Amino acid sequence: MPTRNSLLTADGGRKAKSRGTTVLRDINSHKILQLLRRHHPCSCSDLARFSGLSVPTVLSSVGRMERIGLVKRIGKGSSSGGRRPDMLAFNVSYGCVAGIEIGEGILRVGIADLAGEVLGETIAEIGEKSWPSAIVEKIASMLGKLRESLKIPAKRLLSVGVSAPGITDVARGVVISVPAMQAWENVPLRQLLEDKLGVPVTVENDVNLAALGEHSYGVAQDESNFVFLHIGRGLGAGLFINGRLHHGPEWTAGEIGYLPLGSSAVQPVRKSQVGALESSIGSCGIERRWRELVAQSHSSEPANLHSMEILDRAKNGDELARRIVDLSAEYLAMTCTYLSLILNCSLIVFGGELGMHPALFDATLARLEVHDFARPRLAITQLRMMAELRGALRLALQVAEASFA
Repeated sequence: MPTRNSLLTADGGRKAKSRGTTVLRDINSHKILQLLRRHHPCSCSDLARFSGLSVPTVLSSVGRMERIGLVKRIGKGSSSGGRRPDMLAFNVSYGCVAGIEIGEGILRVGIADLAGEVLGETIAEIGEKSWPSAIVEKIASMLGKLRESLKIPAKRLLSVGVSAPGITDVARGVVISVPAMQAWENVPLRQLLEDKLGVPVTVENDVNLAALGEHSYGVAQDESNFVFLHIGRGLGAGLFINGRLHHGPEWTAGEIGYLPLGSSAVQPVRKSQVGALESSIGSCGIERRWRELVAQSHSSEPANLHSMEILDRAKNGDELARRIVDLSAEYLAMTCTYLSLILNCSLIVFGGELGMHPALFDATLARLEVHDFARPRLAITQLRMMAELRGALRLALQVAEASFA
């Protein structure tokens, strides 16, 4: 007669086997779905050949996905001698995802189908109400209006990816610090948005998402090791290492705006303060240096110019503006050299309003050409100002895909 312990052991074994079967089935389904997305339309026999799985296993997984609407039959394929096979396609209209960009003074919201095709987007200025609760309310309003304009039912929204402009703990969905915005310290943004929107939300640093967007859709699609360098009001780097984003245990990898300048003493790093490098070559630093040079030279030039106007003047040969660009390019070239020496990255992608300007980009490139090595290829973002939003949409797609298995 079996003992109580032996019965418990047997029951535990059955449960473990059941769990193992479920995990294996989920892995197989995810693999088949990925292959179908890549090769559709195709048949079950094609999927078995691509995956190395048995035809019955593929048929079982396809049947489950067909029942929930992820897979659809689109007719008969051509015959190679036997019966014509049923052709399958991934149903990209099964649902949709949303991307949110909390940018430099703006909010941008986009919706894409499950193939990553952008269906619509909207943009609005943040204005004076930049504290977390106000931003959450505005995001919810913008997303709701966009979804309604596209005639997309709320139940079809599967996931939301959010680009946040600061140090972000992705695991907890907490924005740790955004010095340039009111009350943005240890903000549980994921929870706030999930409570408001009622769908899964993933929050990531904006420059990391720009890197993800560029890797998925832009100039870095074939790169496993590259850096996305954002230069605008803020300064930051998204690090792609061995085909994946690198965060570090405290989520501060890529916060290069805090690097010290030249031979100056290293100052304490404060979450609530802008770093030395960012304060020098970000837009505020460029504008400050212009005002200083105008005052020192007793020039009749206007003192209050936007950073982009200063770069435009440098491109057109203005001597004062050229001096500013030369110093900024010197610091940028130094930063690119450090990144290359530490990471040995093959590509550095320049993004952000200032990073895409030819005056700053060309001056930086010229300074790197003198190196024998530690001279990565430089490129301007192919996605331009849409890099963060495309990255947010790609992040939301990854979360949606993981839920399909």
